[in-house]
Amino acid sequence: MLINKTYFITSCDDVELNIKREYKLEYRITYDDSKEIKAIVFVIGGYGTNAHMAFVDFNRKFIAKKFDVAAVSVLYHCFCQRRSDVDRYSAQTAFMEDDLVHLKKVLANFNIPSYKLEFSTAQAYYKYLDQTISNLKEQNLLDQNYQAHFTCTFIPPNNEYQNFGIMAAIDHINAL
Repeated sequence: MLINKTYFITSCDDVELNIKREYKLEYRITYDDSKEIKAIVFVIGGYGTNAHMAFVDFNRKFIAKKFDVAAVSVLYHCFCQRRSDVDRYSAQTAFMEDDLVHLKKVLANFNIPSYKLEFSTAQAYYKYLDQTISNLKEQNLLDQNYQAHFTCTFIPPNNEYQNFGIMAAIDHINAL
């Protein structure tokens, strides 16, 4: 029978930047208790794997079922870099300084004054722009397929940040 377990452990802090980790490292193990386990296999998803957490579990379970292994998925440092179908594992979006330039251009295209546009007001401007576009489409004054193009930044949960995989690699070692 397939056994699924989830663990939360203390992992590494970022000693290079002297930043203390604020959460426990989560990892998930799946194995078939009717088989002799011959290896431990880490299933490491690609960038954005957190978008559908069921895929993380499906892949791990499939490998454990098909082979005589314990399959491990580590939700490593900065694993949640994209939006997810599970809020806990979802990055949030925010307009950063570089994003405001693009938002300002789109606002100008719709003659929406942006003299108070800044980091703290960007979300309100975005909502107003979204409503304006919806209204224009409803009135058939704007093509139904129109999409505004601008940028925003993904902010991972748990005050995480991208550090080029160093802490992620250490997280896998700690899970082992």
